[in-house]
Amino acid sequence: MNKPSTYKSEATDFLFERDRAIILAPVGAGKTMIASRIPSILPPLSVEEALEVTAIHSIAGSLTERSAMSRTAPIVSPHHTASRASIVGGGGRSIQPGAISMSHHGVLFIDEAPECAAGILDALRQPLESGTITIARQIGSVTFPAQFLLVLAANPCPCGKYSRRGLGCTCSSLQVRRYLGKLSGPLMDRIDIRVDVDQVGRVEMSSHELGESSADIRKRVIAARERAALRFSNQPWKLNSEIPARALRLDFRPEKAAMNFLHDELDKELITARGLHKVIRLAWTLADLSEHPVPTLSDVKSAYALRDGGF
Repeated sequence: MNKPSTYKSEATDFLFERDRAIILAPVGAGKTMIASRIPSILPPLSVEEALEVTAIHSIAGSLTERSAMSRTAPIVSPHHTASRASIVGGGGRSIQPGAISMSHHGVLFIDEAPECAAGILDALRQPLESGTITIARQIGSVTFPAQFLLVLAANPCPCGKYSRRGLGCTCSSLQVRRYLGKLSGPLMDRIDIRVDVDQVGRVEMSSHELGESSADIRKRVIAARERAALRFSNQPWKLNSEIPARALRLDFRPEKAAMNFLHDELDKELITARGLHKVIRLAWTLADLSEHPVPTLSDVKSAYALRDGGF
């Protein structure tokens, strides 16, 4: 079991629903540290989930890195130079699971996301929607599960030194646009949470105030999951991120003022239909954390702000 760690982040409470997040921060701001702590705030895997994870890691031959019946959610961090086969799975003589299946019921963390080879990140789009990946080769085809929480990390510019003060960055605006433009629009439309983290300054470094421990955050996460489980007791799904689009608009609508706000944003073409549904799902998570029976206008606006992230 991972030892709870102490850290501080505005978005950590929301990263427990198999949502997708991108963290934009300059070099040394703590992107990797935040991502590595996420499994420590996730609820323990059920026995069934632990067996699924163990089976996948057994096929991949990686049980030496993980206990056979560990109840801790896995985290997989492939390098940005990894091939498509190592990310989604594949092989020649035998078909092996890739990083997206190795992170099943856990976290897939890709640092330096814009540096990935062309097509690598876009290959994640279909598994993100379906929760599975089917790999077809001449020797046959295999379907692996791939229900994971995707966390992408990127620098704000090619040199990685840009911050709100902008004192160390030497990149031109064209270089910045080209760099961030490597993250395609269809992929970014599937991102639920976008977090802009600023560089740590002298005041923060000298402060002795610590953030909440992972153990404290985990308690809130488990309580929110329990509220969702009670709400979905008669449904075939158990997470807010799994609510079907039709159910979102019929049985699990936010309050009227919140829906009017989203419809106005949709009419202005500031959000897509997919984005509207993702905001509602995230708003349900915020409502569970705040113990609201249905998402309020405040919950929806907060979810919308997290999705927009200033990008």
